[in-house]
Amino acid sequence: MTKRKIGVGVVGCGEIAQLMHLPIIKELPELEIAALCDLSRQVVDSLGEAYGVAGRYTDHHELINDPAVDVVVICTYDHGPIIEDVIAAGKHFTVEKPLAFTAEEAAPLIEKATAKGVLGLVGYMKLYDPGYVLGIERMASIEALKQIHVHNFAGRFDRYQSLYTQVRGSDVDPASLAAGRALADARIEASLGPDHAGYKDTYLMLLMLGSHNLAVLRGAFGVAESVEYAKAIDPNHIFALLNFANGVPCVFEVSFGAQYEWWDEWIAAYGKHDEVRVDFQNPYIRNTAATVTIREPRGNGPSETILPGKPDTAFRQQWLHFIDCIENGTAPRTSLQGGLEDLKLAQAIIQALPPRPKVQN
Repeated sequence: MTKRKIGVGVVGCGEIAQLMHLPIIKELPELEIAALCDLSRQVVDSLGEAYGVAGRYTDHHELINDPAVDVVVICTYDHGPIIEDVIAAGKHFTVEKPLAFTAEEAAPLIEKATAKGVLGLVGYMKLYDPGYVLGIERMASIEALKQIHVHNFAGRFDRYQSLYTQVRGSDVDPASLAAGRALADARIEASLGPDHAGYKDTYLMLLMLGSHNLAVLRGAFGVAESVEYAKAIDPNHIFALLNFANGVPCVFEVSFGAQYEWWDEWIAAYGKHDEVRVDFQNPYIRNTAATVTIREPRGNGPSETILPGKPDTAFRQQWLHFIDCIENGTAPRTSLQGGLEDLKLAQAIIQALPPRPKVQN
């Protein structure tokens, strides 16, 4: 008997869905695209024709209730409310980072998913990168860890966006989108509190770009114990000093807006005798992986070894892991609880900044 494919419903058919999720779901024999949902009917119909999908919706409730949909991938702007609806329907899901906008929103989602027996996975695809997996194995063997350094200045996204054809709709009211973002902003500002609400844009940058780096850091060294110092260089650039077990410090710096013609994102660990660094590739380049550089003594002199990760697409590895979790009960590598820990740390970094109340219009 032929094994039934897992029907995937895609909520939010924007850039990351079109560039990565939809092509990979189409390629994997265990999956099929069962339904699409986007606010834009133009986008839904265009992609529906391209991928041969009959289930086309502009209301996520209808997609969730479609009997052909077994699991849901959430690629919208505001994740929390949709996750709640997916959990209520008893369907497994994977969600693009962040899990929610605040820790206060995320914690009840985890409780509800546990109570309902729903599997949830946060889309931190970098943790599935073969080079990263190789790198953290080597970092675990460092003797007398002295310091950690996480750096992400990114680079020009437009160079790589232009490699793909994207469908964009013109049938969604901009005022409606703005209203939705305003509601999310208000929730974020309330969570940050009156003394730090003015850092809303910096916090969003930390979630949209830096949450990957928070996850990469946690995946390698666990949860940071405290935030010793933080400085917002500008709304799109934050610097922090974190503290890990045994007093090991971590320099953490994330900035969005650098117009580099290269991709500038890495994590490094420094020990008594050796250094290990993992350099990530641009996330929009398929079939490539992070590179691991190891510096260590050899004889009476230094040596440097560069290990390329096995060529693959991290998003593809993430989907293969999700399938394994669904079919074999494997624990998610990027769990909802991990997503909550990253939100807590992001908020702690903001709280470590000097007070900045929201400027009233």
